[in-house]
Amino acid sequence: MDEPFKEVFNRPALERMAVALATAYPRFEAVRFLDLASAGLSDLELKERSLHISKALKETLPSAFPEVVEIMLSSLGGAYPVDGEIDERNEVGLSGFIVMPFTDYVMLHGLEHFDLSLAALKNMTSRFSGEFAIRAFLEGNRDRTLELLSEWCDHEDKHVRRLVSEGSRPRLPWAPQLKQFMADPSYTLPFLERLKDDPSEYVRRSVANHLNDISKDHPDVVADVCAKWLEGASKERVKLVRHALRSNIKAAHQPTLKALGYDCEGISVARPWVQSEPLIYGGALRFGIELVNDTAASRDYMLDFIIYHQKANGKLAPKVFKWRKGKLEAGQMLRVDGKHSIRPITTRKYYAGEHKVCALLNGVEHPMGDFELVMETEELAL
Repeated sequence: MDEPFKEVFNRPALERMAVALATAYPRFEAVRFLDLASAGLSDLELKERSLHISKALKETLPSAFPEVVEIMLSSLGGAYPVDGEIDERNEVGLSGFIVMPFTDYVMLHGLEHFDLSLAALKNMTSRFSGEFAIRAFLEGNRDRTLELLSEWCDHEDKHVRRLVSEGSRPRLPWAPQLKQFMADPSYTLPFLERLKDDPSEYVRRSVANHLNDISKDHPDVVADVCAKWLEGASKERVKLVRHALRSNIKAAHQPTLKALGYDCEGISVARPWVQSEPLIYGGALRFGIELVNDTAASRDYMLDFIIYHQKANGKLAPKVFKWRKGKLEAGQMLRVDGKHSIRPITTRKYYAGEHKVCALLNGVEHPMGDFELVMETEELAL
């Protein structure tokens, strides 16, 4: 069984940190640091462990922030490998998650030392991303931080370029939301525009995730941006756009689907059906529909199906499932049949009664029919 991820911060990791810091700063109180950092560590989760270690660093390193930064930077090892690079790091110096407490230290104690702190995060981010720490500076000194991020868009280090996008994500996981950027995406969209064709997949993936964050508050804005980006796009940019639009696609956002070529105009549905006999819990539901291209040109289609499940309160709740996608030639009629198992799963509780099925064609819902779900206990009673 794999260890919990929080175990990246364990006693051996703390000992490696102590050795690296003592090498950079011979007067480092290594034993006291290990005692402080280890105390209560096992009761904490990942981020709390990092903050706990950062507090131990505060107690055992010099009081002057510039001196601490110099010691931390001197203790760093090689850059973290991405984009399929060979890992050439060794045991000399710190790299990876063990650097996270350093970035936390800068976040907690460096707001009054803007230039030094941002230079430190730029240096640290190739060992462990400064995406969490830099958010404190975006909140506390927004305009100055954005100005610096604009410069970093052209930095030679892909880790620094990624930090521009990842650190300013409105809804970065594990981090406080940046409410001002959620309200107004114009703060960061210029960065994404400059990074959309970055040579690093690592950077482009961050751009896609950043756009996906924005789409949760401004779906039309992201659909418009991505429609422009798809014009003359490389395969790498197309991949970025599709990943960026995943939430919009799941929500059947019409402008998004149209930008991707899934226009509902010209395609009609006919002869929808759902099995007439009751479905016994544990069995498979059968259903189908016909798609007709009524135009003289080919049309792309994305076909999903929706099951409106019974809830405990008697109301129906929709769940969208992927079905198929493809191209209909001019005048083509296509029969599509489906099967969906309704059996015990850990993520859903089923309730007996009438359920509804709909097709979702290029984001437009089309009723297909109803079916009755019979639970096993009811079947046995018949």
